[in-house]
Amino acid sequence: MPGKRTAQVATVALLILLVSTLCQGQSFPFSANLPSFDQSIRSVPANDGYFFSLGFRKYFSSFTSYQFPNPIVPQVNPASRLEWPWEQICGVVKATCNTRTFDLRLEYSSTALKWSGLKSQDSDWENPASPGQKTTFGEGKAMPRVWTFDASLAVAVPEVPWIKVIGGFRAQQFRFTDTDGIQGTIAMFDKDGNFIGYRPVAVFDFLPGPAIEFSQYYKQYFLGGVATGTLNVGNWYQRPISPSLDLRFQADVALVTGKNHDEHLLRTDDDGNRVQRDTYEDTRGWAWHLNLTVGLRINSLVGLELEGDFKRLTTTGDHDLRESSPLDNFSLSWSGAKVWSQQAYVGVNAAVRF
Repeated sequence: MPGKRTAQVATVALLILLVSTLCQGQSFPFSANLPSFDQSIRSVPANDGYFFSLGFRKYFSSFTSYQFPNPIVPQVNPASRLEWPWEQICGVVKATCNTRTFDLRLEYSSTALKWSGLKSQDSDWENPASPGQKTTFGEGKAMPRVWTFDASLAVAVPEVPWIKVIGGFRAQQFRFTDTDGIQGTIAMFDKDGNFIGYRPVAVFDFLPGPAIEFSQYYKQYFLGGVATGTLNVGNWYQRPISPSLDLRFQADVALVTGKNHDEHLLRTDDDGNRVQRDTYEDTRGWAWHLNLTVGLRINSLVGLELEGDFKRLTTTGDHDLRESSPLDNFSLSWSGAKVWSQQAYVGVNAAVRF
């Protein structure tokens, strides 16, 4: 929605303004009686050295989805769509080398608990006479498993030490098992195929156990910028321990390649023989990513971090269908597949300096 998107852009712009203003040693009217950022930063040791961090992330409003058109009737697009949400808690480990001229970061996170209260959704559009009308709907337990690996190098811009150019590689894998689901026809059509309404009482089939195994693998090659700064909270009051706040804002864009594998586990032919049905998508596209991290350095060795992160990925490519049974083998490939993902989390990390 335009209003919502405008608010998001305004929020990001405000965060960038806040970080850049602080990093340049400026002050705001409400902070007139406090030490300036420039005064504070001179009394804080540089946040240099080797750091090791452990923490967790809580995902929210996150999903990955894919869809493809009908290869025979192109106007039916999408013909099928699968949506996989997750809200998992992931453990994370980080290793960082910080200097005034460059930062080197390695990071790995993985699902701590695979149970999720959210449901996966499977939708089909099967009527060429009403190509925009969903005809079949199903849902089931998603059972998400997620891991992410991130490696990056940030190099300071000459004469602007609080700004760094960052580049790196990010890999992600998502796995889901549609379990204990339901599926049924939800729409009614007249004899000419025109939509006349939804079924007053939809009849759903219960599909016990695993029905679909889905895996997705993204590779992301990203480039962007990082703004950093440090605020000495200890200058605001006299205490034996003088903590400081480290602010870090990152924005980057990425070239993305994606691979999907969707395995249907319950397919049978008319004679009841097991049918192995697999679909594959090879896609390319783009992603954008924002991260805001606030670190509290209690002393020169120990600190805490609170971070918020958002990614959006969109790719397109080819869809490959393969079926095999004791009686027949079949394969078909066509273009028009779309794969996209939205990922948002808040995280807490404990860091130790070596």
